[in-house]
Amino acid sequence: MSETFYRSLILKELKGKASSEDSQIINYWIDESSENLKIYNQICSSYALALPDHIPITTDKEAAWSRLVEKITFSRQHSSLFIQFSRIAAAAVLFFLIGIAFQYYRSDKIPSEFLNQYTTIIVPEGQKSMVVLPDGSNVWLNSGSRLKYKSDFNTSIRQVEMEGEAFFEVKKDKSKMFKVNAGAINVEVYGTAFNIKNYSDEKNLEVTVESGNVGVLKGGTQLANLIKGDQATIVADADQVHLSQVNVEIVTAWKNNELIFDGTPFEEGIRYLERWYGVNIKIEEKMRKKHNYTFKVKTESLRELLKLLQVITPLTYKIDGKNVTIKYDD
Repeated sequence: MSETFYRSLILKELKGKASSEDSQIINYWIDESSENLKIYNQICSSYALALPDHIPITTDKEAAWSRLVEKITFSRQHSSLFIQFSRIAAAAVLFFLIGIAFQYYRSDKIPSEFLNQYTTIIVPEGQKSMVVLPDGSNVWLNSGSRLKYKSDFNTSIRQVEMEGEAFFEVKKDKSKMFKVNAGAINVEVYGTAFNIKNYSDEKNLEVTVESGNVGVLKGGTQLANLIKGDQATIVADADQVHLSQVNVEIVTAWKNNELIFDGTPFEEGIRYLERWYGVNIKIEEKMRKKHNYTFKVKTESLRELLKLLQVITPLTYKIDGKNVTIKYDD
């Protein structure tokens, strides 16, 4: 069937007129490819920002919520590390739409206080997600990340808040700056691709540029101006900035469902593995600062990976639900 057919079905669903069979057809179509998910998000975003007054809006919140819940799909990790991009973003946009629709129905216009409302996308440990912003920019969110933006996004400035790790592919628009607030650090661009790592449990923040030009600021003062291949490491509790040239493909491999270690210290690698598999890993204190690893993770399960580590390191491990203990094999 043509893309036009699915677009009409999605609009039918957004208007509250879709049957359960229609919704099932949409779900199957979204599951077929990441491109279909992108189209679905774009339609939802466009519909949310331009509600024509001739479209009847349903105010049945319970029915709307039921449809929302059906849209949220988290795929559990079994024997494979390949994590599907979930439809968290689509659900967040739909929930955002419900709020707009209800206000629009009551007053026939979007009230001024609506401009202070936010859309928030939260990605749990062990999951990843991709969202299309109202301006057409793409954002990939890594495990344990959060993205937040106001409903007036893309009016005079394109501004988002984030924590965790995200890869931004910003649509070029020289008339509207794209700004990322990442804790105490701000990143400003007009159109480029870059990665930000800003986890609350890590003392350093990293900004890595894949293409274009990126400004890194703190308190209005520019700390660095980055171009392709540059990485800025900012110490969270100081104004220290360390600049380096890195292999961007390694830094951003996570968005392509790969985890690459390149001489990575064991304790640093553990933090990546915890988020990747959605587990808690405890290692023996004497194992710290002893081992660096170089390998790639893609389809291996946690147990398979630990067995691989056993081949190159004399260790034993115990998996108890989400808790993993690793120690030397005495």
